[in-house]
Amino acid sequence: MTRGFKKINENATIPERATEHSAGYDISASETVTIQPDEIKMVSTGLAVQLGDDEVLKLYDRSSNPVKRGIALINSVGIIDSDYYPQEFKGLFMNISKEPVTISKGQ
Repeated sequence: MTRGFKKINENATIPERATEHSAGYDISASETVTIQPDEIKMVSTGLAVQLGDDEVLKLYDRSSNPVKRGIALINSVGIIDSDYYPQEFKGLFMNISKEPVTISKGQ
């Protein structure tokens, strides 16, 4: 069985661990998106993930996003089931600040 991430658009970045002891992989946006105050937007990853039948991918927000960037993963934890492949998984973010927030491609 093949496991792993698959690019489904040319702007996607295959996730990597930032350091040897990172708990997970860093996922990047494959598009630039501006989110207005109190707005919720889906942010494209440009990725699909192939998992085993009994596996799940969990998306967690960076702990610094709410304070430093003014955004939060609105559902706290995104769950990607093994049968979601080959569809793209996305992050659902809310701007909790009073100013527009831009997530740039590659962030």
